[in-house]
Amino acid sequence: LCIEALIDFLKQPGLEKTPLEELTCCDAGCGSGILAISAKKLGLGSVFGFDNDPDAVRISHENTELNQLVGEIDFIKGDIDSGFQNQSHDLVFANILGVVLMEFPEQLLNSVKPGGRLILSGILKVELQQVEYVFRKQMEEMGQTGSIHLHELGEWSDVVIDLI
Repeated sequence: LCIEALIDFLKQPGLEKTPLEELTCCDAGCGSGILAISAKKLGLGSVFGFDNDPDAVRISHENTELNQLVGEIDFIKGDIDSGFQNQSHDLVFANILGVVLMEFPEQLLNSVKPGGRLILSGILKVELQQVEYVFRKQMEEMGQTGSIHLHELGEWSDVVIDLI
C-alpha cells in the first residue's frame, strides 16, 4: 500500500515540473528501511528515517548497504516527537500501528509540507474509519486543507493525506 501511494504521488499532475532530487522524504518508524530505500531508488533527493527501536535503525542501515545506498539515506533513533527534527517533508511515510498513529496526528500532519503527502499505514481494516476521523478532525483544528483517500488490502489499510 505504501509503495503504491508513493508511485501515485510521483505521478501527480504538476509534480513533473519539480526535479525528483529536490523532493524530501521521511520514513517515520522505518522498521527495515524499505520505504525510505524505495523512495531513494525512485529518485527522491533527501531521504531519511527514524525508529524508536535501535535494532530497526541498525537493520535499516544494513539494508542500505545491501542496496548500494551507503551514505545516501540516514537512519536515526528517535520517536515521533523527536524524529522529524523540526523539519517538514514533501513525503512522509508512517507505517506504524493505527493505535499509535492516532496518538500523534498533529505531529504527523506538521511533518508534511503544503502540497506534500502523508502516507499512514500499518492500520488494520477495522481501525480505518477511526484513524481517518482522528486525522480529519486534527486537520480541521489546525486549519489545514487537503484530501484524504482510504485504501484496503486484505486486513490492512492506509490513509493517504494530500495537503494543500
